[in-house]
Amino acid sequence: MKRRLPPLNALRVFEVAARYESFTEAAKELNVTQTAVSKQVAQLESYLGYPVFIRGHKSLSLTEAGRVCEHAVTQSFDHLQQKLFAPNKDKPQRVTILADVDFARLWLFPLLPELEKSLPGIQISLQTQNYTQPIDADETFDLAISWGRGKWKNLAYEPLFTNEVFPVCAPGFFGTEKPDMSRIPASKLIHNRDTYWWQIFLDRFGIDSIDVEAGRFFAQSMLCLDAAARSDGIALGDEVTTRIYLEQGSLVVPFPERLPSPDAYYMLAPDRAGFTTEPVKSLRGWLVKEATKHRLWFSEFWVEP
Repeated sequence: MKRRLPPLNALRVFEVAARYESFTEAAKELNVTQTAVSKQVAQLESYLGYPVFIRGHKSLSLTEAGRVCEHAVTQSFDHLQQKLFAPNKDKPQRVTILADVDFARLWLFPLLPELEKSLPGIQISLQTQNYTQPIDADETFDLAISWGRGKWKNLAYEPLFTNEVFPVCAPGFFGTEKPDMSRIPASKLIHNRDTYWWQIFLDRFGIDSIDVEAGRFFAQSMLCLDAAARSDGIALGDEVTTRIYLEQGSLVVPFPERLPSPDAYYMLAPDRAGFTTEPVKSLRGWLVKEATKHRLWFSEFWVEP
């Protein structure tokens, strides 16, 4: 349908003149002559078919119809300004974070409210996968967090966490007796994907009487830790994914031994941009700060009596 509207410039001039009720002041704001303002208002009145101003010798005031017109024009201009500029005003920048599901669920996800509060200009899109291999350059992300040994091709990377591994179990797993590795039934071993770490710990304790191939196998750290927390067995935790269970008291560390992992958690970014462009740069800074706080928590945890 064809719209029947007055000339836009005439409406614009009228809105300013009505606001001041003065052609002189309107001319100053619009940087035109008073005569030009008068002509535009006259053009509007001719188009509308009624006067919008009462012109006195040294005064100018709106007619009743002019006030109705002013209200309609002002509302329309306000709405137009909001719709034209609001989409780009303080619009959050979306950042896609790609992470292993265990890291995302057990470390990053609980911190998201704090992240959103600290960086309100960033909109997080958190993508997760259950990785058995490190993230590669073919995947789409702005910033990724993956375990590995710092040997990625075509990706920028830097370490975020080193990691130590240690047995964890429910508080009552050993009953009233002193925790003893040799007393663990083989069926109670909980394995995260494979037997690698349990074999290392049993060798460290000098135990060869336990069949390391027995027990339960899960493909996620979260499932291993949840199973241990409900007393299904004893699992191997690490400093990155186990903290929330230790804080809640659903898991405890029965033995003082802990072993450094050869893998660490790294931050990764597409090599073409790295960590230098916003908002990835701000997100990187926040992650480093939170990782530092996390390491401080564990340094205090290990020296507690």
